[in-house]
Amino acid sequence: MANSLRSFSRADSPAILELSRRALTRPEEQVGNPLWATRDELESELSDWDAPPEETLLVDDEEGQVVGFGGVEVAKGFSHADLFGPLIAPGYRGQKLGSELLDASVAIAVEHGRHSVVASVGPRNISGRMLLEHTGFHPRGAAKAVFRLVPDEHRPVADGPAGVEVRRGSAGDLDLALGLYHETFPEGLFPDEAWRDGLEQGSVYLAEREGTPLAFVNIDPSDRWAYQIGVVAEERSRGVGHYLLSRVLEDYWTEHPGEVLGLSVEADNLPAMRLLRRQGFAPWLVLQSYELWV
Repeated sequence: MANSLRSFSRADSPAILELSRRALTRPEEQVGNPLWATRDELESELSDWDAPPEETLLVDDEEGQVVGFGGVEVAKGFSHADLFGPLIAPGYRGQKLGSELLDASVAIAVEHGRHSVVASVGPRNISGRMLLEHTGFHPRGAAKAVFRLVPDEHRPVADGPAGVEVRRGSAGDLDLALGLYHETFPEGLFPDEAWRDGLEQGSVYLAEREGTPLAFVNIDPSDRWAYQIGVVAEERSRGVGHYLLSRVLEDYWTEHPGEVLGLSVEADNLPAMRLLRRQGFAPWLVLQSYELWV
């Protein structure tokens, strides 16, 4: 590891937040992680990491000043690690700090037994894309459109499809939830353990008609993110997903008032994007995923 790289500490949060905010407002610098605009968002996301961020995140410290940030999240049950950054402050670019951070981040993923590293960058972040490709990353799947929703801008659905009821899932719904997930996301990466944890924590919601499962959504309160909205094929375009999301958002904000929520869908999934816009979600970013097998 380069002499200027060291482990992240909580005291670094203000400097890292400034790097994140800068990237979010400049398309040529955007990355998929981090997406922190406030200190509260940063602290919330890091609060429930399985491996402490002090073990998996790095900063580039030049004479006591944080000028770079990177690392990975290594969630339990997943075979891959999610890359954060690398982000480099203006004035320190062109010195290979990004490459050093990226190489050190990949090394952390390997140390934690991960088989691949998943990253993402905005389509106008040419230098970021070139850095990933030079390291051996390859594009993975279609580009993602990222949306955010402020509670006051939500347009709830008044009435749902006939007979459809929404409820919070529980630990006993694991087989049901897994069946829905694998049917609606056949190439999904979420392991069984992640679904088990989500059900136990009450973050998974189900839509049913007379006990038959039709759709689900999973909202992680620490990330403030909706990770899946899945609807069985025969119920698509009938308002089930629209109604489920609306009900779940209202329930979520009862417990987490004022929080801004995000989610992503494939950029060519026009029905999903229309659903989000109808409920008040605003487009935020477009990101292309990359993966490196290690």
